[in-house]
This record gives sequence, structure tokens and C-alpha cells, in this order.
Amino acid sequence: MLEGSRLATLVASKLCHDVMGPMGVMLQGIEMLKESDTAGRNAEALGLLEQSVTKAYAKMQFFRSALAGGLPSEGDSHLEDVRDTAERLFTALKPELVWTPRTVSMPNAVLRVALNVMLIAGECLPRGGKVTIETGQQGNEGELHIQVEGPRAILKSDVAACLTGGTPEDGFQPYNIQAAMTGLLARQAGINVLIRQTAEKQTPERLGFVLRAASIQIT
Repeated sequence: MLEGSRLATLVASKLCHDVMGPMGVMLQGIEMLKESDTAGRNAEALGLLEQSVTKAYAKMQFFRSALAGGLPSEGDSHLEDVRDTAERLFTALKPELVWTPRTVSMPNAVLRVALNVMLIAGECLPRGGKVTIETGQQGNEGELHIQVEGPRAILKSDVAACLTGGTPEDGFQPYNIQAAMTGLLARQAGINVLIRQTAEKQTPERLGFVLRAASIQIT
């Protein structure tokens, strides 16, 4: 019998596969138009089209790893393996991604949760800012710290509730469903997700996420 989480993974994989192909062709077509437009009349329109397609393509690549079949369901990987995917996404978004962690290995299920939390962190910065990836240690458990800093940085209460296993006040909505799935994946992988919004030295424009698990190995 197909479990709900596995079904969701397969559906997401199918969507990513079907959409990424045509989008890749569109990017090639844009390059061809650029080369043939010697007068430069289409420069502005092509720029907008390229920006939109590049952003959508980066998101689709990211989701393929974060939700679908971009990572094997079994085995371990290094955090560095998804750095290029994450940086490509944040290049197309407003926030800057600052990558500072040491060598970190973890099960692919944990890595998938980390990617999802990175995206949620980026969405906390509607006016741009930076998302910093760091590592830490708490006893025998490794930690991945995802720090958010920028103007009007905010994590919606419904999203926080979904991420930590609660039920949002207004029910599950399109804007919080990714956080709900991320929280489910975290619990399945044995990850403790902590949200730090009122920690010492933090201001309303700073917040942080901590992923803590014994399976996060820092060297």
C-alpha cells in the first residue's frame, strides 16, 4: 500500500520532471532570440522573461531535491552536495544566501528537511536580507542553524505552527502547506525543529531555525 508521504513524493517528482523540460527549452529559446536581436528592440521584454523563467526553473530544481526525487530516499549525503541548488535558488530570490557550515553529513531525509526550511527562511524576508547557514553541537546531537536577518523579517504564526507539528488557526492553506509537509518530514526523520524568535540579542528583524538530530554529523 502506497503511503501518503511516498505518494506526495512521486507526484511532486512527476510535476518537476514535466515542467523542467519545457522550461529548459524556453531558456534556450531566449538565448537564441538574444543572439538574433541585433537592434536590441526586445531587450527589455526578454530580460523580464528571462528573469521569470530563471526564477521558476531555480525553484523547480530546488523542489525536486526538497520534495521529490532529486535525492535518494535512502543513504547519507553531505550538506555541501545541495549547496549549488540552494545558491541557484537564492540568486533568483531577494534574500542573499550566506553559506558557512563545516563539513556536515546527514541522512537524505534530514537533508530534504533542511532544504525545505531554507526556503521557508527565505520567505520570511519579503524585502530582502540574508539567510545564513551555520552548524552547531548540542551534546551528542548535531545542529544546523538557519539564521534570518533583514527588514521586517517575520515568520507567520500559522507557518510556525505547521512547522512544529501544530494545527494552524485558520486550517491548512496553500501558503502554509509546505511548512506542514516539512514538519511531517522532520518528525519522520527524527529531527527536532526549533524556532528562535525571542532569543537574547535578537530583534524583531532577526529570527532563526535550528534543526537538531543525532544523525547530523559535523566534522
